[in-house]
Amino acid sequence: MFIFAAMPVASLSGSGAVPAPLTCAVVDDELLPRLAVVKALRQHPGLRCVGQFESLEALKETLELLPDVLLLDIGIGQANGLEYFKALPEPPLTVFITSHPEFAVESFEAAAFDYIVKPLTDERFARVAARLLDHQLLRHKAALYELHVGAEFISIREGHRTSRVLVQDIVYLEALDNYTRIHTAQRRYLTLANLRDLCEQLPAARFLRIHRTYAVAVAKVSQLAGSSVVVDGWELPVGRTYRAQVAEALL
Repeated sequence: MFIFAAMPVASLSGSGAVPAPLTCAVVDDELLPRLAVVKALRQHPGLRCVGQFESLEALKETLELLPDVLLLDIGIGQANGLEYFKALPEPPLTVFITSHPEFAVESFEAAAFDYIVKPLTDERFARVAARLLDHQLLRHKAALYELHVGAEFISIREGHRTSRVLVQDIVYLEALDNYTRIHTAQRRYLTLANLRDLCEQLPAARFLRIHRTYAVAVAKVSQLAGSSVVVDGWELPVGRTYRAQVAEALL
């Protein structure tokens, strides 16, 4: 059983002044502890719950794109939340909320963001919420310092040099953890902004998210073949949950 709330379409105002709420998913095979975490999330406007799940299978089947934050138990039925986290190639910020204090050291060694031993209290959750929001704000400020998105160009600071990339020259965008690689026909640029945040600032009519890892310039798509698109000679996959909107936009 799971309850899922679709991730909202973010504002495309382009100002980038205020970071969007962190999307969060809760995974716990026990109903009452799971609902306690959801209730705690609702007390913090900067955190948005996009789904609550009783199993890792339900999480994986429902959310192709992992949220910004996972709130995860260790023992989830027959599954192990810690092993799942350690196997993720690009894990989101992960907070373990569990009855097993003995896995705390191993979790932090695996780069967990925080570790809470049940029962969850409002005070303890408020502390981790504050840390999550501070972390997001620092990343957001760093991205604004390095990146400026205008209507016709993007300015990217690379060390002591600033490059100007014309929006019309962008072929596609590629997510790399908390970075985004901007591909043009001439070269590639790496910027400290995640793909979702960058897409929010670019003209909505000109760019289309096709996968958790890719967004493409609509005008440069030459072919759509079900599970992939060809853009300026590059074949890129179309994610399962994006196929309907991609087909609607391109056909």
